[in-house]
Amino acid sequence: MDIFCKVTAHGLVPLYDSDYDLKKRLRVGSVVKCKVSNPRNYEHHKKFFALVRITFDNLPSNLAEYFKVHNEEDMLRRFKRDLGYFKTSLNERGEKEIEYQSISFSAMEQHEFERFYNQCIDLVLYKYLKGIDKKDLITEIENFK
Repeated sequence: MDIFCKVTAHGLVPLYDSDYDLKKRLRVGSVVKCKVSNPRNYEHHKKFFALVRITFDNLPSNLAEYFKVHNEEDMLRRFKRDLGYFKTSLNERGEKEIEYQSISFSAMEQHEFERFYNQCIDLVLYKYLKGIDKKDLITEIENFK
């Protein structure tokens, strides 16, 4: 059973009615095992993909050609490659294959995603959209629809 709780000064409080209903099934005095994790923030996830889109849409054509970035998925792979979020291996033919790390909700907790997001912001400003002010980029991400 998974329930979402909010941390308060008095302990953990179920976040949603459905979580409260599940908690009510637990008997007072019973011992339960809890796994604490920091779930991902969906709004933060949307901001990240706004960053990917803004970077792709404003990527100078010479860089897009050089890095072979033809769509947003290519842009995301470039971010992961530049930041080391991948593993390489050799296939049965001896060819190098790249496996990119997942940034899905189940693969990365919020604190890990925040680190990745902040690294991507710095990467974009350093490598892809040089000359852009960090505050302006963050404002553009916040206003992206």
